Amino acid sequence: FTFPWRPTINASVNAATPIVSGNLVFISTSYGKGAALLAVDGNRYETIWTRDGVMSNQYATCVLHEGHLYGFHGRADVGGCELRCVEFKTGKMKWSHPGLRSGTVTLAGKELLILTERGELLRAPANPTAFRPTARAQILGFTVRAYPAIAQGRLYARDDKNLVCVDLRKAE
Repeated sequence: FTFPWRPTINASVNAATPIVSGNLVFISTSYGKGAALLAVDGNRYETIWTRDGVMSNQYATCVLHEGHLYGFHGRADVGGCELRCVEFKTGKMKWSHPGLRSGTVTLAGKELLILTERGELLRAPANPTAFRPTARAQILGFTVRAYPAIAQGRLYARDDKNLVCVDLRKAE
């Protein structure tokens, strides 16, 4: 199947990767387009929901955990990003946490590891009722866009000058 999906402007970034769960496909972009959830059946699809203003990913992909999307909504280049939790099947926003600006969200077990573009690492349960960080640390400088990697309990992250390794097992 094909699904026409272009921002309403000539945007430089359309980077978030689609999320597939069963026959459902979630797509998202910023620049006034928003997000959509499609139910796919062979070469046909049905639009479950589509809207802007709920979870518009500029460059970082959301994570899906137990029926909820966690990710950054908004545009990093204009400072309007918020960390959000959205119900996957309905598009209903469960909570929003402003102030982190932009970053990446990685799911490790049942926890979110949020690495902000300003180099701050936050650890929090993937909880659809509220965002409650259990740990936070400044691990890098102020130019972080690359996704971190996790291997054997360690998080590897980089900014434009440094590569760090954080032992996550010590924070348990």
